[in-house]
Amino acid sequence: MPFRHIGSTILLATSFILAAGALVTWGIDQQIGPWAPGEVVVVTEDPSTGSSDSPAPEVEPSDPSERSRTTPPPLPPVDPSLLVPSVAGDPVRVLVSGVWINLPVVRPPLDGDGSPRFPWCRVAEWMPTKGKADGKTGVLFIYAHGRYWEFGGLLDKTPKQMLGQIIEVDVLPKATGATLLRVRYRVIEVRQHISTWADIADVPNGRVILQTSETDRHDGTKMVVIGKYIDTTTSTRPVPVAKPQICE
Repeated sequence: MPFRHIGSTILLATSFILAAGALVTWGIDQQIGPWAPGEVVVVTEDPSTGSSDSPAPEVEPSDPSERSRTTPPPLPPVDPSLLVPSVAGDPVRVLVSGVWINLPVVRPPLDGDGSPRFPWCRVAEWMPTKGKADGKTGVLFIYAHGRYWEFGGLLDKTPKQMLGQIIEVDVLPKATGATLLRVRYRVIEVRQHISTWADIADVPNGRVILQTSETDRHDGTKMVVIGKYIDTTTSTRPVPVAKPQICE
């Protein structure tokens, strides 16, 4: 091969390697949407007093039956065979006080299963690789679309109004036939315009993170609501039936 072609060949090979790396990264980030640059804004309560100077939060989870719009528009259903079965210790429902959020929680579909574009609608998803719903192990990361029937309620209030709200996560018990567990968290921080995992890398164990898009684009910046573990009790609610739908 003439020497004058060696540089071009090396450049072309390098381009292929970088492109492959970008595709792998995109595939991982696609679970919560590709990141876009932004300037992070952090709103937190005063750690010395626990006060946020915000209106008194509602302490009970929202009841979606009280919504003025009780019937969501129909969307194409997801093939039930694509749902990954939940196991003991998995979160199966998330509720947030004051913002009309009461959603089933499911595991993400398996890689390469040919499922429709993810995330799905009418459910929230969680990342088993980030932590567990025990208030101790890692960070429980739950995400959903920023639409009215998913996590849109997180965008309806100001960050200060979200401080102090209660997040409840229903968890499958370890014993067969046992009652669901109820894990409670209190919102202590809201971060806006998140654009990279590094923006939340400092969140300690024992937290729950609820993440949603700030725009109607999957590649826009994200907002996260961070809750601190309070306690674990039993839940009076039944195991929800997840019926994810394909977002349009």
